Amino acid sequence: MSFENSNNNNSSNSIGNSKSNDTVEKEKERLRFIISQYFQQITKGCGEKISHHSEYCCHNPNFQKILDPTQAAMKSLKLGKDYQEKYLCSYLYSSTAEKLIITNRYMKTLVDLSSNAKNYSNIVDFIVNYFSTPSSIITSFKSEKKQDYDDETYFEGLDINDINQIFSLLTGLNNKKVDESLKSATRLLSNNLKYNSVSYKEKEQLKPLVFLLANDFIHDLDNRTILSNVFVAFSLLQDPMKDVIIKWYNSLSKEYFIKTIINYEQFISVRIMSDEVDLHKDPAIKGACSALQLLSKINDLKRYVPFTDFYNDAINEDLDLFKDFNQANHSFTYANFPCVLNTITKGQYLQIEHALSQNNHRTDFGRLGLTSALDFLIFKIRRESIITDTLDRIAELRHGKNEFKKELKVHFIGEEGIDEGGVKREFFQLIVRRIFDPEYGMFKYNNETRCFWFNPDSEDLTEFQLIGILLGLALYNNIILDVHFPLVIFKKLLNLPLSLEDIESLDPTLFSSLMNVKTTTEEVEYWSLYFSVDYESFGQTKTFNLKKDGKDIPVTNENREEYLQLYVDYLLNKSISSQFKAFYIGFKLVCDSTILNILKPEELSNLVCGVEDLNFDELELFATYEGGYTKDDTTIKNFWKVLHSLSDEDKKRFLTFVTGGDRVPYGGLGKMEFTITKTADSDRLPSAHTCFNTLILPAYPGIDKLRDLLTKAITHYEGFGLK
Repeated sequence: MSFENSNNNNSSNSIGNSKSNDTVEKEKERLRFIISQYFQQITKGCGEKISHHSEYCCHNPNFQKILDPTQAAMKSLKLGKDYQEKYLCSYLYSSTAEKLIITNRYMKTLVDLSSNAKNYSNIVDFIVNYFSTPSSIITSFKSEKKQDYDDETYFEGLDINDINQIFSLLTGLNNKKVDESLKSATRLLSNNLKYNSVSYKEKEQLKPLVFLLANDFIHDLDNRTILSNVFVAFSLLQDPMKDVIIKWYNSLSKEYFIKTIINYEQFISVRIMSDEVDLHKDPAIKGACSALQLLSKINDLKRYVPFTDFYNDAINEDLDLFKDFNQANHSFTYANFPCVLNTITKGQYLQIEHALSQNNHRTDFGRLGLTSALDFLIFKIRRESIITDTLDRIAELRHGKNEFKKELKVHFIGEEGIDEGGVKREFFQLIVRRIFDPEYGMFKYNNETRCFWFNPDSEDLTEFQLIGILLGLALYNNIILDVHFPLVIFKKLLNLPLSLEDIESLDPTLFSSLMNVKTTTEEVEYWSLYFSVDYESFGQTKTFNLKKDGKDIPVTNENREEYLQLYVDYLLNKSISSQFKAFYIGFKLVCDSTILNILKPEELSNLVCGVEDLNFDELELFATYEGGYTKDDTTIKNFWKVLHSLSDEDKKRFLTFVTGGDRVPYGGLGKMEFTITKTADSDRLPSAHTCFNTLILPAYPGIDKLRDLLTKAITHYEGFGLK
């Protein structure tokens, strides 16, 4: 399964065969449309109001009408196959009739005359003649203003504001025949685009597409059939034509950009919920997703809205993930448009691939369900030497990296118990706690961000590779790790370009200082800054030159951009290059899936580390009870009263007490298994099995005692990550 990097591709991604069955069928459908147009021309005439008709049209005096339907069908077939749309009258726009320039002022005059006469037949005829073909849109709707750039009001001479005013004027008549003619004409136009956009090669040919896309009229839900044709046409555009649309999208104001996203998202949701389409086959939804993906690329740079605004709930709820995953190598997958997929859906893609991979790395008997030790990656570990034993085990496996693709099982030597998931979770909790202990020296802790960063002084690269492998194994085996990394680490894992803004998640104070250098109107040369960085290493102050002889080159307003770029590269790359390289290699030994390419750094972080969620109403709703407790027991009711009354900090302490960390799987507490088990000894403190998310709660006789002992338990438990 191959997923192109969604973060580095300006056009829509492509997965599967270069010419799928779906594409071939669309080409056949387009050819049938062209042939039907030729058949009408040579038997009845085109019906176009143009002065120079095609040489293959009944309206051309030099053409002899073909009366025999069979002969006409054969001639239409030949014209369609040999010439495509070349001789269709709808593509000939050199006539005098089409040189009429249609503006809102012109239409207002026509409307006034018709209104005075109380006869709108002229308007109906006008709409039919000038709103229904690409040629009439291209030649007749021309702006009276001239500008050298396209934006939300202007595209290649098309005055978008004027067009919307025209439609408002016509729909404001509240005349049924006028409304019907508008719908009919724009439906014909959209149908034409649907079948012919694949052949567009000139920017001018896109004017009818923008005429509709930017038109408030077709974004009315009653007209979504028209919009569906437009989105199909959009999806069939060749990449050079999509690049033109991208450029136009890029010119939109923030307000119009957001409005466009809302319109497209609304179309998808309503079509799924109201039109009962097959999500996996509907070309209109695919086209809308293609357009949203392009908008998402622009938003990545302009940051008009959070990337989560592109998520489409209807798609994520209706999508058959297994069907979509299995057809990815054959035709189409929604993973081509990751902007509309939420983190849960993307995480499920990974889980499916990882489960299949684990199964593929089993023995023949293991695939049949008859598993043995050979089917698993087994870590036999002593608690007292957990890091040493894990390093030794990884060293054994390093040259046979396929071993990491097996499902992980952990056994603590000298202890009973089968690893059904709980032992594995406890293993990760223990080893992560040890490795990230500041005294261990591998990582530095930032009190402001509560995040860890690579220690440049730590030179044991084997252990950095270990933590990379552990991160990969946790993701591969669907385990949440209680690690606190700045977002920039996940950007680096996804090979995304870094910028000055990425320092904020690492060191907000330093980021603020650098931004001051970037934005100040003062003369920076008086700040005594040079192209060098002083840093502490083993108790000594050292200097790193950002460029040759940098310590002697002052920073000025003229060269500060270069200084900031070099500083970012030093801090986020060069200063930790050997440590991160080892960490990255370790991670990729386990997780090299191309599905990672569809993830945002924030989404990868959420899948690896979980999310902060203190919605304990969800926790209560999905909690289960054992040992004799039910949700109606007095102790349980008291417990939830106490828990809901805790401060946010104490709620985090409770989560750490019960689960080993204060973060939960993406999707929130409702996605986390949580069990409360009864014990009769009411003088004991509550306890927990963190590897099973289980709270051992004594049957306390009153709420005051429960509050007192629960508070003591979570306060005196020093969980990792609580500083």
